[in-house]
Amino acid sequence: MSQSRRLFLQVLALGLLLPAVMSAASPLPTPTGQVLLHVTGNIAITNSEQGAAFDRAMLQDLDWVEVETYTAFTEGPQRFAGPTLASVLAAVGAQGDILRATAINDYSVQIPVVHASAHDVLLAMDMNGRQMRVRDKGPIWVVYPMTQLEAEAHPFDGQMIWQLTQIRID
Repeated sequence: MSQSRRLFLQVLALGLLLPAVMSAASPLPTPTGQVLLHVTGNIAITNSEQGAAFDRAMLQDLDWVEVETYTAFTEGPQRFAGPTLASVLAAVGAQGDILRATAINDYSVQIPVVHASAHDVLLAMDMNGRQMRVRDKGPIWVVYPMTQLEAEAHPFDGQMIWQLTQIRID
């Protein structure tokens, strides 16, 4: 292959890849509503000097899902809706192994990053069709979808932090 043809193909490939690379590293939009979640630490994509800030609309634009599940903290099956934790981590370009999730009252827990996709972890913002308020464990509750039997075994009770306001990636 001639050197000029090789150069042409390299430039062509760069031209095709550059938009994808640039969009993956583009900053998040600025929140226009009340900020519900701050993501800090080892992240590549930000929208503030502190890291990434999300309002409800921004979180709804991510991988929003609805699940019926059981928890050790509620009676019977409950319907939760919210973005997946994995979609939040992808939106900020998270790199790390551990999440430190912190609640309104500064209570915090550690969550392995692998749990996000391995357990389909949800950042629940709605419960049974209603937006969660602080008195209802909102505005965000980390929920691990489980069967009734799984919930009775309490495998993730320590990670299911409610009134979540911040995630730090380490």
